[in-house]
Amino acid sequence: MVYHLALTFLRHGMTKANKEKRYIGFTDVPLALEEQARLQARDPRAYPRAKVVVTSDLLRCRQTCALLFGEEDVLVWEMSDWREINFGDWEGKTFAELKEVKEYQRWIQSPFSIAPPNGEHYRDFGRRMEQALDKTLELACHTKSSHLVVITHGGPIRYVLERYASLERPFWEWSIPFGGGFMLQSTVERWKERKRCISLVEVPFKENGNGCATIIN
Repeated sequence: MVYHLALTFLRHGMTKANKEKRYIGFTDVPLALEEQARLQARDPRAYPRAKVVVTSDLLRCRQTCALLFGEEDVLVWEMSDWREINFGDWEGKTFAELKEVKEYQRWIQSPFSIAPPNGEHYRDFGRRMEQALDKTLELACHTKSSHLVVITHGGPIRYVLERYASLERPFWEWSIPFGGGFMLQSTVERWKERKRCISLVEVPFKENGNGCATIIN
């Protein structure tokens, strides 16, 4: 029997640090007040419904979860594995503050092979993402869910899309808006076998001429 499972990955809302273009991987900051108001006023029909929501344990994701799903009867599961990559000594810094630092210049040139000082290597980040995906699949099976929402960060969503989206595109070519993301429609078997998803839908939903959500691929 085929067990269909869609996973929707949503990026948290914008923070003041995001607006200032600061690196905030593990840094725990709240949503900007105007972003909280924007998410609260969103059209609920544009977001997929789910009975189970997984969220990064960082405040900006937990607040986004509460704003998008707080009025619904959902099981919320916090998972630290879905945190953003740890930028180490560069947490809270901007490009302007780091651009003269030689280690930073080398990292900009090769971000997948060099780690920030006291930060997380992309290789280790990738292992953590695969572990997060395994735990999320276990939760889906345990709760007999056909759809889960994961509220996380830009880096984790790009990682998942690069490896598992039906549309093949490099890591940095995926644009993930704050408060937006993608639904990957697949099966439990394909997820466990680490095969690409069957179809991809942008969230918030954008209707086509038939009044249906547009499938990207």
